[in-house]
Amino acid sequence: MTSESLLKQTQERFLKELRHHFQGWLTKVTQDLSEERFRAEIKSLAEDSVYRSFGLATAEYALVRMMGRLSISIGRRLGEIYDKIPRFVTQARFNLTAADVAPRIDGKLELDVCVPLSKLNDADLAHVREVVRYRLSPAASYTALAIEIRYNFNPNDSSRLRKDVQMAELLLAQKMFPVYLIFSTISPRDEAIARLKRAGWTFLVGTQAADFMNDLIQMDIETILSSEDIRNEVALEMDRIMRTVYVSFGMRHTLARHEIRS
Repeated sequence: MTSESLLKQTQERFLKELRHHFQGWLTKVTQDLSEERFRAEIKSLAEDSVYRSFGLATAEYALVRMMGRLSISIGRRLGEIYDKIPRFVTQARFNLTAADVAPRIDGKLELDVCVPLSKLNDADLAHVREVVRYRLSPAASYTALAIEIRYNFNPNDSSRLRKDVQMAELLLAQKMFPVYLIFSTISPRDEAIARLKRAGWTFLVGTQAADFMNDLIQMDIETILSSEDIRNEVALEMDRIMRTVYVSFGMRHTLARHEIRS
């Protein structure tokens, strides 16, 4: 597959994923900030003695809670985009199967992207080894490149960290090279990264993560997002979603409580 055809396929797949998630966000905004859901949220807060006692059984706090959920939903869906697109491109770039590129490690944990060296042709094998040598400087031999991907990294529970530690242990036991990519530069938590580095992960953050994936599979999400068609569609859809937020019952009802009347 030529670089041009791969880029075209990637852009088409990217748009397909974006449209799916835009519709999901719009549906969530429309439903969650509806009058029925909003009043039910306030009622639920009022029935809880803790929230009621601290003066949080209010429209204002209900809105805060709902906006927090919307933010989490957006984060999760962005995470899916950043997981699925590299997986798709890796599979196409190296002519791998779906099982090759997304194996379940020890039959339990699914890896975001795997590049098994034994499944590569000679030219691709040389390419992968050179990129890994240049970008990562491995200290030991490895049977596969094992990649976990996060658009951001702010684990707020110990179970997530335990799973990542367990994954590193399983990968190293199979002589795979664990690589953790984080595309956002404003989210990483140093203490969590330090813990996972001790477990065996090699971390690349921000530009380093983007450059590595570009070198490895010629995938540059920033370039994809900067294409005119995708940029225009993103702007249009996000404007529609944000407009729906600010004209929703929940938003209008809460803001009306604070209007200054002459």
